Amino acid sequence: MPSPGKEKTDAINLAVKNRFFEAIDALVVLGKLGGIKSFATKYELNQGNFFRLRTNDKCDIDVAYLYWLIEDFGIHSRWLITGDGPMFAVKAKGQANKVPS
Repeated sequence: MPSPGKEKTDAINLAVKNRFFEAIDALVVLGKLGGIKSFATKYELNQGNFFRLRTNDKCDIDVAYLYWLIEDFGIHSRWLITGDGPMFAVKAKGQANKVPS
């Protein structure tokens, strides 16, 4: 039987992974990404493993995937990790705007 701490960790990991794919879907709708396959191709990921990640709740997401959404697509890190705030980062004074138009 999993410990309460393990269950909580698993729930957090699943929620972050779900937001990751929600962001991918939003980027596709906005025309900023061709689809899940184009994300896998862009970062040279094994497509089969990446597709399984979406459907297998027991697979944890690699932190690098989160980093790429934040750094390359302007996804707000707080939203991605906690679900709080806007999905897209707001441009700070003096920073380049990475928010999709």
